[in-house]
Amino acid sequence: MEFFEKIYATIKTQVFSLPVTVPKTVEYINKSVNKIRIPPFTKDNVLFYYLPLQGLVSYTTLSVSVMNPHLMVRLFPRRDLTDVLFLSAGSGAGLWLWGRPHIATAAPARRFSWAFLGGCLWPLGSIFLWAILRSSVGQRPVIGTVLGIATGATLTNIALDYFNYVELMFCGEVRLPEETYSPNSDDEKYDIDI
Repeated sequence: MEFFEKIYATIKTQVFSLPVTVPKTVEYINKSVNKIRIPPFTKDNVLFYYLPLQGLVSYTTLSVSVMNPHLMVRLFPRRDLTDVLFLSAGSGAGLWLWGRPHIATAAPARRFSWAFLGGCLWPLGSIFLWAILRSSVGQRPVIGTVLGIATGATLTNIALDYFNYVELMFCGEVRLPEETYSPNSDDEKYDIDI
């Protein structure tokens, strides 16, 4: 009985000293994290880096769930996690979009609606694509799983590339040509009336 009392006393002292130890623990974690070059644990990084990263993991798991549902039933026999994975992937994508610099100056209501739209359309469109691919693959679960993960990674890379390009344009690092192309540009140049 003394053994359990010692464990209880140790846990009790740790819990009561928790407010003192939390900043030290966060500081220790941040120092460790800096060594492996991932962002430190701050409010913005948790909201706009780590939660979207968790959403990306959910997105990948969602691809497996759609392309190979029998595997997910074997892994989680009591509950269908598709809805949870969809919400997690959508919220991760929405938070990632909310934190993008190209919409940072928009009004919060507009910014929220754009992030909500992107957070819904990205995983929902992917689910439709995976459903079509699953019907074309047939009863080949390994091929379906690999194809789902590969298409999810491809779509994610395309989206990242697109948003990086848009942000470069809005940040002014990519210059648009001053003269825009129009099909009648030669007519305008020579002032020809037809």
